Amino acid sequence: MKSLKKYIHTMVVLGLAAIYIGCNKAPNIKIYSYPAPLPTGMTPGQGYPGIDVTITGSQFGTYTNAVSVFFGGIKADTIRSCTDGQIVVKVPANAISGKVTLKIWTHTVDSIGSFRVLAVPTITKTSATAAAPGDVFTISGTGFGTTSSAVQVKFNGTNASIAALKDTLITVTVPTGFTSGNVTVNVNGYTIQGPGVAYLVSVPSPVYQLDFEGNLNAAIGTDATYIQGGGMPLSYGAGISGKAVWMAGYDSQAWGDNGQAISLPQNVAQYNELTISCWAQFDPSDPHGNWGTPVIGFGATRGNNISLNCSQGYPDFINNVAASVVFENVPGFSGYNVYSTKTNKSIAGTTWHHLCITLSQKNLSENIYLDGVQIGQLTLPAAYDLTAYTQSRCYIGQAAWSNTGEPAFKGGIDKFQIFNTALNANQVYTLFYKK
Repeated sequence: MKSLKKYIHTMVVLGLAAIYIGCNKAPNIKIYSYPAPLPTGMTPGQGYPGIDVTITGSQFGTYTNAVSVFFGGIKADTIRSCTDGQIVVKVPANAISGKVTLKIWTHTVDSIGSFRVLAVPTITKTSATAAAPGDVFTISGTGFGTTSSAVQVKFNGTNASIAALKDTLITVTVPTGFTSGNVTVNVNGYTIQGPGVAYLVSVPSPVYQLDFEGNLNAAIGTDATYIQGGGMPLSYGAGISGKAVWMAGYDSQAWGDNGQAISLPQNVAQYNELTISCWAQFDPSDPHGNWGTPVIGFGATRGNNISLNCSQGYPDFINNVAASVVFENVPGFSGYNVYSTKTNKSIAGTTWHHLCITLSQKNLSENIYLDGVQIGQLTLPAAYDLTAYTQSRCYIGQAAWSNTGEPAFKGGIDKFQIFNTALNANQVYTLFYKK
C-alpha cells in the first residue's frame, strides 16, 4: 500500500514538471516582414480636390486597406485601386498643397513628390436665365483660367463655343439645338454646375408695333391716333423698356362713346391666326374700374368684336383678366353670341405685366397668357371667322363699343404688338422674357 502511494506521488510530480516545461518553451511564431514600397512617380502633380492621382512603382501589394496616402498631411479617404505596381487615390476635399506621403502597412515613404491643390472654379452668376440659339451669354465666377482649350461650356449637354475667356468671366454663343436645363463649365477636367437656362425660341416678326417712345408713331405699320373725347391728354413716362403711354382713365358718357381711345388702323388685327401682345400696368382706382376695363377692343359693333380686359364686369365685377369674342348676325351666327374666357389672375397694382391673347381658326382656340404663363383657354365655335365683319374700331384703352359709365383703361401700356399667327406657349414666353 505504501508502495502504491509512493508511485502515484511520483507520477503527479513528473506530470507537473512536464506541464511547467511545456509552458515555458519558446513559441514557434513566424513573423512576416512586408517589403518596403518603392514609389517611382506620381501623376498629375496638380489638380482639384476629387480628382484621381496615380502613384507608380513596385512592392505595393494588392490590399487597399493597408494603403494610406496623405496630401499635405491630410489623409485621402478613398483608395480607388491597388496593384503591386500602381495605386490610384482620390485627392481629398480638404487637401493641402505640399508633399505627398505614402504608407503601406508599417512602412512610410515621407515624400513621394509634391502636389499643388488648385482652387476649385466657381460660378457666381449668369447673364440670363433663358436664352435663344445665337444669343451672347456670359458666365461670371472664379478660377476659369485663360486657356480656352482647357474650358468647356455646355447647355444641358450641348457644347457652346467660347467667344472670350477671362479668369472671372466666360463669354459664349448659345448653341443651336440645346434644351432647357443646367449650364455647366468644365475647367481642366473639373465640372461645375450652374443655374438652369430656359430655351427661348424664334418668334416671327409682328405685323404691327407701337413702342410709345413719346408719341404714337408705329415702329411697324401705320401710326396710331388719339381720340381724347372728354378725357385727358395722353402722357408718356417710364415703361418696361424706354417710355410707355399713360392713360388717365375716362368713363364713357353715352352709348357708343369712345373718349380716351388710342385708335389703330382699320382691320389691323383681322387675322384668323392672331396674337396680340403688350405690357400693362393697371390702376384700378376708377370707381368703375371693375366693370370690364378694356386693354384692347377691336371690332365694328357691340355684337362683333374681340376684347382683352383687365377686369371682369357683370355679374362678377372683379379685377381679374378676361377676354371675349363676340359674333352677331354674321355668317355662321344668328343673334348675339359671346364666348368669354375668365381667369383668376389680376394685374391690378403698380407692377408691369405682360399680357397676351392668341386666337386660332385652325385650332379653334383662344388662349390668355400672363407673364409668359397660360392662365386661360377657350374652345372657339366652328364658325369662328374674324373676317366676317370689318374691324372699323380698333382701340387700345377703350372698348370697340361702350355703354354709358363703362370705364376706359387707367394706367400704362408699352410695347404693343400684333402678329398674324397664333404664337405657341414657348414663343409667348420668349416675348415675355425678352421684353
